[in-house]
Amino acid sequence: MKACVIFDTRYGNTEKIARSFEAGLRKVGIQTVCVNEKDVTIDSLRENDLICVGAPTEWMSASRPMKEFLDRLKGTDLSGKYGFAFDTRLDYPLSGSAAKLIEKELKRLGLQIIAPRESATAIQIKGVAGAGLKEGEAERFEGIGFKVGSTWAKMAVVAH
Repeated sequence: MKACVIFDTRYGNTEKIARSFEAGLRKVGIQTVCVNEKDVTIDSLRENDLICVGAPTEWMSASRPMKEFLDRLKGTDLSGKYGFAFDTRLDYPLSGSAAKLIEKELKRLGLQIIAPRESATAIQIKGVAGAGLKEGEAERFEGIGFKVGSTWAKMAVVAH
């Protein structure tokens, strides 16, 4: 069982969440790689059974680099694989969700969504450019990775 955790990040928050998520998958015994979207090839995706994708939410949707990455995948058939979408976003009522778009695109590529998308909360820090993660989000995402990995491991046992 191999998994790939793909992320785009602007201030480092989405990468932190991706690495925490990856740590949770590894606790279940899943072989994983965590990589920035600009370093992913279509062939490397085909080598993985679980593809997890996350990005910061910008202008109520996914970041431009993530949208471009997803556009590059159009026409790629990844059916028979599982997917999971996540994002970081500000805790505002109308902040939108990058994960919503990512999940939709993963489904379009033929992936079966293994668990509902998740968002990590970022908070603006007065006088600092960008945002930081709300306390406890990295640990929460490690738990989400463990839960997704456990679900996937159970499904793999049943399938074989």
